Amino acid sequence: MDNIRDNLFTQLPPEVIHQIICFLSGSIHYNEFDFFNKRSKEELKQYILPLENIKTLNNLINYTSKDLRDNLFLKTSTNEGLEESNNTELQLSLFEKHWLNCYNFQEILLYWIRTSDLDNLQLGTGDISITEMIEMCKIQNLIQCKERGKIMSELKEAENPHYCDYTFYYEDNDDEKEKDTVPFNNKDKAQQDLKERFKRLALNEKDYYLQQQQEGNNNNIFDLFIFKSLILSLSVNEYFDCDMKDLWEVDSRYLLPSEKIDQWFGDIDYSIPEWLRGKVYKISDNLYNKMIGLSIEDPLGWERFITNTKFIPPEDEKEEERKAIEKRKQGKENEEKNSISLGPMLTESEVKEKLLKFIFLNLKNVAFFGEQFKNYTFPNSIQILSLYFNSHDFYYNRPKEECNNLFENVTFPNVKYLRIFVDESLFEDECFGGEEENDMNGNVLKSLILKRLLQKNRFPKLNHLVLNGVVSEGTLFEGCDEELIKQLMTIEMTLDREHEEKCKDIFESINGLNPQLLKYVVIQTPLDPRSDTIGSVSFNELQDFYAESSFVFSIGYHSIAQYYHICNE
Repeated sequence: MDNIRDNLFTQLPPEVIHQIICFLSGSIHYNEFDFFNKRSKEELKQYILPLENIKTLNNLINYTSKDLRDNLFLKTSTNEGLEESNNTELQLSLFEKHWLNCYNFQEILLYWIRTSDLDNLQLGTGDISITEMIEMCKIQNLIQCKERGKIMSELKEAENPHYCDYTFYYEDNDDEKEKDTVPFNNKDKAQQDLKERFKRLALNEKDYYLQQQQEGNNNNIFDLFIFKSLILSLSVNEYFDCDMKDLWEVDSRYLLPSEKIDQWFGDIDYSIPEWLRGKVYKISDNLYNKMIGLSIEDPLGWERFITNTKFIPPEDEKEEERKAIEKRKQGKENEEKNSISLGPMLTESEVKEKLLKFIFLNLKNVAFFGEQFKNYTFPNSIQILSLYFNSHDFYYNRPKEECNNLFENVTFPNVKYLRIFVDESLFEDECFGGEEENDMNGNVLKSLILKRLLQKNRFPKLNHLVLNGVVSEGTLFEGCDEELIKQLMTIEMTLDREHEEKCKDIFESINGLNPQLLKYVVIQTPLDPRSDTIGSVSFNELQDFYAESSFVFSIGYHSIAQYYHICNE
């Protein structure tokens, strides 16, 4: 059968095969692409690979013989002795070089798309003094120069006179006018620095070799290219936490539009307001076939999923609201929950069959999987995983030793993007837990979540880690698997209100890690020049962030959105 499948390819010269591969995957080198004159998202989106191309490339792996598959996609270089020599020229195959180039173009295209909104800022706005406004204009100049290669001819370009209490012309103050100088106004220097930034983002041949040498690393360059292409093709980047414009965007927790998600709710509490309880979609067969993501919400949602007993929303939700509110008044709200009837338990292979169609998985308040699935290995189809916690349900009424074994021994062998989101509302109480002796404050639980999750044997292919609201009082990544931290190429962090002042400590902590492969770090950065704002990062401090990092540093658009939200308070 393999010979029949390979017949087309084996009769073609490698150069022709390479041309076919280039047609499907693109062959633009990032050094040759004019990023400076292609800045808008709409213009850049035409360079995103269509999903059909990605599927076709993936199918070529599945339907060719092992030898041909290794030559075209999976071959890795040995280059023994490289680490002892000064030779940086690796003997990569023609196709390895191609996939490395394709990966780097997708990586830098993703960066250029996600930072495009930074071109259009007006940070000189809000209830701030003239001195504070000049500080914010300088911060804008710094951000745009470092992240976008864009300069200003004068600082007042960053001013929004319609929404600012003071303007550059509000008062004739010589001391303030002396500050009105543009720190970054050399266009050639800004663009050269941006080229260097792209070069640092790219995975060079020596980086690739070091990655392949890591113990237990199964990520070949074709894998990385496919993953990065999927992020762009599925528009997952439009829901990145660090880039969110809308501070209350619901779909951000899914990383995909809701209509592409097969949702498994435990139950819906119709006695709470509609905006708090989530939307349950009535799914047609046509819509179901287009779904590429799966969301399992709450422990009961997991039980429903593994018993194939889906929650069916009522025809008249308003009437259900009225009944639920009446039951709550009468103290009978738990009667129906206790009478939920579930079907027979599915086997592991049956659960795998259900999961195979999904690329993305969201688990909300699910940290235990039951006796039958406590050692479960999720299928390779799952590459993007979001773990979201906003309720004590995943933890409540469990013995202490069981609580210390969060996530049990489940593994996700092909997950490359992991997002851990802990809602700050979960920790409004000082202590909580099932048994009285098992009370645990929020910071301890956050640390436990990270320790239990960030293990190489659980995520052997992880390279993109996103933490939202998970910062605790302890040292970042304390107790986590060092081997997993070493393999990370991207780290993104969004802070809850309680820990925004730790931004500088987080930067220093990540910078101190200095893992060889860490390329890109995005940290939500508090920007507020008013002197009474604790933890806000100044122009000089932000300049140090860009200059001193061993990786490419970004603030993410969420930092801008937060400033716009608070600047008039």
